[in-house]
Amino acid sequence: ILAQARTRMQLSLTAYSESRDSELDDLRFMAGSPDNRWQWPQEVLATRGAVQGQTINARPCLTINKLPQHVRQVTNEQRQNRPSGKVIPADDNADVQVAEIFNGVVRHIEYISDADVAYDTACDNQVTYGEGYIRILTEYAREDSFDQDIKIGRVRNSFSVYMDPAIQDPCGSDAEWCFITEDVSKAEYERMFPDASPISSLLSQGVGDQSLSQWLSEDMVRIAEYFYYEHERATLNLYPDNITAFAGTPQDKQLKQMFGKPLRSRPVDRKKVKWIKTNGFEILEERDWAGKYIPVVRVIGNEFEVDGQLYVSGLVRNAKDAQRMYNYWVSQEAEMLALAPKAPFIGYGGQFEGYENQWKTANTTNWPYLEVNPDVTDGQGAVLPLPARAQPPMASSGLLQAKAGASEDIKSSTGQYNASLGMGSNERSGKA
Repeated sequence: ILAQARTRMQLSLTAYSESRDSELDDLRFMAGSPDNRWQWPQEVLATRGAVQGQTINARPCLTINKLPQHVRQVTNEQRQNRPSGKVIPADDNADVQVAEIFNGVVRHIEYISDADVAYDTACDNQVTYGEGYIRILTEYAREDSFDQDIKIGRVRNSFSVYMDPAIQDPCGSDAEWCFITEDVSKAEYERMFPDASPISSLLSQGVGDQSLSQWLSEDMVRIAEYFYYEHERATLNLYPDNITAFAGTPQDKQLKQMFGKPLRSRPVDRKKVKWIKTNGFEILEERDWAGKYIPVVRVIGNEFEVDGQLYVSGLVRNAKDAQRMYNYWVSQEAEMLALAPKAPFIGYGGQFEGYENQWKTANTTNWPYLEVNPDVTDGQGAVLPLPARAQPPMASSGLLQAKAGASEDIKSSTGQYNASLGMGSNERSGKA
């Protein structure tokens, strides 16, 4: 079981690694701020002299993150109309009243689980970088009871889930196996599993086994919940009145005595969901899962399969370059205006004589008045005009247009325009 688990874990790591590199970059980009500068490539920061600790002659690298409003436009709509389980009576044997009772049970499970948080987290991850997960689990109701409650669990870190990459269903209901990993400290690990092998023995026995390297680190132990199917081949027999039974069972023997040879038979693949908790070397806990499916629900964004490789993305992926250009043009505008000299005063030679100190500091000191020599003439007796400030530097119109274009590119790449972002549109009703 553990050898197969390690093989499957390695298979999943290989299948998802390329896509998850891009997903992690999307998440960092979405969380970009003026403090961390995650929206600026490191090589660009280095060329602009904006690396950590350097401030002299550094060019501005501003971050005006416009992507959260686009992501929240989608996630807030989901919060207003959250998905929820609904039981519908589907055939002649179903009953509307019983379906209502089950609906009440589902609502109670969602209530005691804080399911809204699980749904919102999965949706946030789905929209941001394309992959979110919700899990179903059971917990004992009290420490002195054997009663169990069904819970809907939140998966904050989608990268801790490794699902069978061969799935076709977007929710992952056809997955043959799934891992949910967790890193715990060695002290916590020894408290949780006092009967497990000591960490030192795990390290010594794992030397030379490359497939164990991802499970152990210096101070942390990675444990994983591993769900998988156990398959059993069986034969299903059909008897009169549409009664069925699996061959070899007591019920089948009783039906054979009543009806004789079965009307029809067919081979059946009987699946049972198994659950173990493992550190990659030994099984720490194991039990059967009561449900029919592996209880991890995949919430997917954009999904592409290119040359056999699976790629997943969210809303941020296509807007990254437009956001980078917006940051660049904003920084360029700030740099141009900051480095442009203040508009000088222009006057004739001799007008400033005797008042040079005031005029030299006129751009930095708030003088109550400035004086000039009035007796300077143009040679024909006419007094020359007073000094005047030159035209101040103006921002380039091309730069402003490029900044506005980058802002529009963000909208077009996300498919959300002004009206979608809360800005009033021009449409009016006939009465208005």
